Parts: sequence; structure tokens; C-alpha cells
Amino acid sequence: MYFLVVVLVLIQFYPTDKPLTYDNNPNGLLQNNQVPINVSSILKSACYDCHSNETKYPWYASIAPLKWLIYSDINKGREELNFSEWDIINKEEKAEILDDISTVILEEEMPLKKYTFFHPEAKLNPVDRENIAEWSDELLDSLYN
Repeated sequence: MYFLVVVLVLIQFYPTDKPLTYDNNPNGLLQNNQVPINVSSILKSACYDCHSNETKYPWYASIAPLKWLIYSDINKGREELNFSEWDIINKEEKAEILDDISTVILEEEMPLKKYTFFHPEAKLNPVDRENIAEWSDELLDSLYN
């Protein structure tokens, strides 16, 4: 038991790069685009922690080994889609992202189950999912009109 406690204490000192956060995101989706209020609130509560530079870290995000998993998920999420960089993404990439959003939301692949376990407010009901899918489909259509 003593050994386990020592290991848990020592791993707290292992250096890990915490993904940076920014309150000012001039190229952000919500800052520069008209997004319906119901959709923007869903995006903020269910998507923005991993898919923007506006991550809100819970208290346990500073404790290893949880922080390693959390930081990894955030980095992967931002790599796939970062709503804070929406206006600098080219049209073709936006089209692909919007198509993917609709798919992963309707197929309940997002938000991740492990995320909603700790963040029950991020669970999407069928109406939320349909609203996000409709919005992403409409925005996709508007890219080419």
C-alpha cells in the first residue's frame, strides 16, 4: 500500500503539457457567425471543452493519471475540430467537418460517453441531436449557395 501511495505522489510531478485556453478567440464560430441560441448553448455545454480553446478544466484535471487522459482527449478533439479556429478553416474542410458533425451526433458517437459520465449536462437528448444535425446541414448547404 505504501508503494502505491508513493507512486501516486511521484507521478504528480511528471511533466505534462496542459492544453492552453483562451477567452478571446477572434476566429471562433460563435464570435463571427449567427448560430441559433439553442444550438450555441448545446455546442458550449457538450462540445466546447474538447473542441475549442475555451476548455473549462474540472478540479480533477490536475491530478495524474486522470490529467494525462483529459489532456490527450482535448488535444485529439482540437485536432479533429477546433471551433475557436472556424473562420480560418477553408470551405472544403468546413464542408467535411459539418457533414461529420451531423453523422457523429445522430449516430450518438459524440459527445463521448466518458465525457458525459463526468459532465451529465453534456448528454444530448434526441431533440438536441436533431437540432445540431439540422444546423450543421443548413450551414453546409449555405457554404455553396
